[in-house]
Amino acid sequence: MHFIGADISKLTLDIACFDETTKRWSKPCKVRNIKRGWNELIRTVEKQTQASCDSVCIVMEATGVYHLKVAAYLFRAGLKVIVVNPGRAAQYAKSQNQDNKTDPLDAKSLQRYGSNLEKFHLFTPDSPEISELKTLLSRLRQLDKDLRREQNRLEKSDFQEASTLLRTSLKRSIRFIIKDQKWVQAHIDELIAGSVKLKRDQQLMCSIKGIGKVTSQWLLPLLSDQRFNSAREVGAFLGLAPCHKTSGTTLKTRGKLTGRGNADLRARLFMPAMSAATNDPEMRAFYQGLIAKGKPKKVALTAVMRKLTHLCYGVVKNQTPYKANYAT
Repeated sequence: MHFIGADISKLTLDIACFDETTKRWSKPCKVRNIKRGWNELIRTVEKQTQASCDSVCIVMEATGVYHLKVAAYLFRAGLKVIVVNPGRAAQYAKSQNQDNKTDPLDAKSLQRYGSNLEKFHLFTPDSPEISELKTLLSRLRQLDKDLRREQNRLEKSDFQEASTLLRTSLKRSIRFIIKDQKWVQAHIDELIAGSVKLKRDQQLMCSIKGIGKVTSQWLLPLLSDQRFNSAREVGAFLGLAPCHKTSGTTLKTRGKLTGRGNADLRARLFMPAMSAATNDPEMRAFYQGLIAKGKPKKVALTAVMRKLTHLCYGVVKNQTPYKANYAT
């Protein structure tokens, strides 16, 4: 396997290729982050490696949205793609005593990092349905934030000598955002209802007490494509798995959340966990059992959140509605 480092920015891609035979780096290459540049990248890689596309793996960072189109294009062209965590890639660069930071150096670091990975997940583009759902959910998340901001501004205006025009403007803005939220939500419902798989997966998750239509729609992009090998991987991805640190006799800390993962989705699981710990006998027994062992309530509730994600993963993977024995 030939690993190629690709440092991606909004406008360009820096490519780094290492020849294992001569132990030398190929001439630095920079292409534009557009379709014409991606084709040039493929031709350059084929020329430098003298290998077929299926034996070439491009290693890139998850750079916001700038990597999505090029990663999908390279995948469809037959190349393998690894999208790595930027934080882990930066840690690797520091471990190699790389103090300087330039695009060509970052590309070389990504090449070394990818070639030394023992375990990795190859990138697979989202299906059109999942891609559209992610876009709509992202827009809904933006509108939620905008609504809270405008509502906060309106509340503050009650304690200020604000003009009538200001309050009128804020109220108009709030009404427009709420209307837009309903419009986006209607299209989300229509998209899910029109897809046999998404509709089935949502129904399966809704069979779990505490998981409803709203929570399940946020979990659909995460679970429907089955990119995880286990329920534990889902919990870790969401940042719900505790991280333990012990060393010798001096360092002994409680397991705590790392703060990594999708914070927005974690927050959306809080109320479902509260509901499940109250209304579901199995979850209530699980929650109260942790409390009886001396766990703080927040820790126990986090464990319920993690358990819910495990159950959601299980019913979607097995395509079987929730049964009580899943929680035992």
